[in-house]
Amino acid sequence: MQQWFDERTAGLLGGIIGGTIGILGGGGLGGCSALFISKGWKKAYFAMYYCFMAVGAALLIMGLAALLIRQPYHVWYAFLLPGFIITVVFSSILPAIRKRFTQNELTKM
Repeated sequence: MQQWFDERTAGLLGGIIGGTIGILGGGGLGGCSALFISKGWKKAYFAMYYCFMAVGAALLIMGLAALLIRQPYHVWYAFLLPGFIITVVFSSILPAIRKRFTQNELTKM
């Protein structure tokens, strides 16, 4: 079995994936959540939110696939860690986001 990429590329890939998800997820989606909630842009917010969750699930599946076909540690870890973090974090804050949208809709009524 030939490895998908070497350790140096795995470090670069992990840094790029982690940095991008951190900036876009925390800064972009998290920072704009108050604006989206106050404006009532529920569909747009959840479209972006579920896109992030889909990326997290895809990374998680890629990491698990690499683990199952016995790729080296640095290959599967570069996908599994960010996929796991995205999936857990975004799944755990989903009820709070929905509650905020509901509270905002009730306030407007």
